[in-house]
Amino acid sequence: MTGRIRNEFGSNWWSKKWNNAISSFTESSTIDSGRECARDGNVLNLDFCIGEINARVQGSSEDPYKVNIKISAFTEDQWKKIMNVMVQKAIFCAKLLNGEMPENIEEAFKEGGVTLFPKKQIHLVSECSCSDVANPCKHIAAVHYMLGIEFDKDPFVILKLRGMDKENFLKALRTLRSGNEGEQVKRKAKIHRRSRKTIEDLKREFENFDRIDEDVLNMTFSYITPEVKHEVITTLGIPEFCMSDDEFKCKMTVAYESTEEETRKYLSRK
Repeated sequence: MTGRIRNEFGSNWWSKKWNNAISSFTESSTIDSGRECARDGNVLNLDFCIGEINARVQGSSEDPYKVNIKISAFTEDQWKKIMNVMVQKAIFCAKLLNGEMPENIEEAFKEGGVTLFPKKQIHLVSECSCSDVANPCKHIAAVHYMLGIEFDKDPFVILKLRGMDKENFLKALRTLRSGNEGEQVKRKAKIHRRSRKTIEDLKREFENFDRIDEDVLNMTFSYITPEVKHEVITTLGIPEFCMSDDEFKCKMTVAYESTEEETRKYLSRK
């Protein structure tokens, strides 16, 4: 990561949330020095694993300083609670499966008894090989601000730091969601069985089978731009019989966009 960096370390809300959290418990002079260090391209690399960030930062010495930041990963039970909250909210699932971070996702973590973003300095354990006695030093601060840019590229890095990588998170979300939808189908089927129709009801339906009901003739439609683009593709995932994931996504995206455009044109003429 070399060269000058623009004066904005992450443009999405989750990146800004991280930066604001770090700024809230870091000395202003350290923040300014850390930003300048990051802008000058001195953060040479970033490596992520569950609960940990490792980086090399060029300082005044010839050899880069080594920075290590640890953040508590959630337990398996905590993640279960969080995921169970998420699966109850359709928009959460849709956005996450589409690679987006819902703006109110913190509610799910709060209901699970944890916080997604660090609230206090004690929530982060950081070390730097430089001689500065302050912690965080400017090198640690620079790494934090570069994290904002990395979070912009992939918001799931935040979840990985908290103990759940992207692949396992999405797999668990799909599994829970399909199970939840299955329960809803069972409940609806149960209700349907209770409301059995009589022979007379069926006779009337048969007599009117080939007629178009007046309510149908007077039915109106409207088009609303979906909150999540290509939601069906990302929510259902790639069928097992597909040879190429990219080819399937490409063809389905073209099909959905074409259908969407034709629907919009048709409704605009009515």
